[in-house]
Amino acid sequence: MKTVNPLFFLCLMLITVGAQPAAVAADTKQQLLAGRLKADQVCANCHGLDGSAAGGGNSAMSPSLTAQPRAYLVARLNDYRVGKIEHPQMTLIARMISEQDIENVALWYSSLKMRITAMPPEPEITTQGANAATDKLRQVCATCHGMDGRAVLTTSPEIVPRLTAQQQGYLVARLEDYRSGKIQHPLMSAVAKNLSDQEIQLLAGWYSSIEIEVDKLE
Repeated sequence: MKTVNPLFFLCLMLITVGAQPAAVAADTKQQLLAGRLKADQVCANCHGLDGSAAGGGNSAMSPSLTAQPRAYLVARLNDYRVGKIEHPQMTLIARMISEQDIENVALWYSSLKMRITAMPPEPEITTQGANAATDKLRQVCATCHGMDGRAVLTTSPEIVPRLTAQQQGYLVARLEDYRSGKIQHPLMSAVAKNLSDQEIQLLAGWYSSIEIEVDKLE
C-alpha cells in the first residue's frame, strides 16, 4: 500500500482554509450588489438608494435606513411579511420580495457609512415638560439607543435600531403606535406608555435634529 506524505494533507488544509475567506468575501460582494439592485428597484423611491428618506423625496413618514443594523432590517421586513406589523405599502412589498432579497437589501443599507457632523443643543430646562423629556432621553432612551442615536451594547436580546437623524414624523408615529398598542414590543410598549405627547415630540425632535453626512455611493 502506498504511503501518503502527511505534508500533503497539511498543505491541502492550509489551501482550503486560506480559500474560505476569499470565497466568503466574494459571496458577500455578490449579495451586496444584489441588494443594491433590489433597493434601487423597490426601496429607493421612498427611502433613497443611500437610505436617506429625504433622498427619496417621498414623505416625512418614510424612515431613514442608512446604516441601520442588518438584523434589525431583516426582522422589521419579516414583521411586515407575516403581518405582525401592518402597513399598506410595506406589507405588500415585504410579501412580494423573496427571503434572499430581504437579506440582500438589509446588507446593502446596513453597509452604508455615515458620520455625525453636528449634535443638537440639549432641550432647555425651562418647563416641566422639557425637563422630564431630557431626563427620559438620558435615563431611558440613551440606555439602548445612545444620546447620539447609535445603538449601544446592552444586555437586552432585542435588536436596537439607529435613531440618528431619523425622520421626526416617523419617530413620533412609531412611539404613538407603541403607546397605543398598535405595535407590541416587550420593551418599547412599556416605555412609550409612560411618555406624554410633549415628551414624544421632544424626544423625536432630538434624534431627528442630529446632522449627518452619508458617504457617496460608489
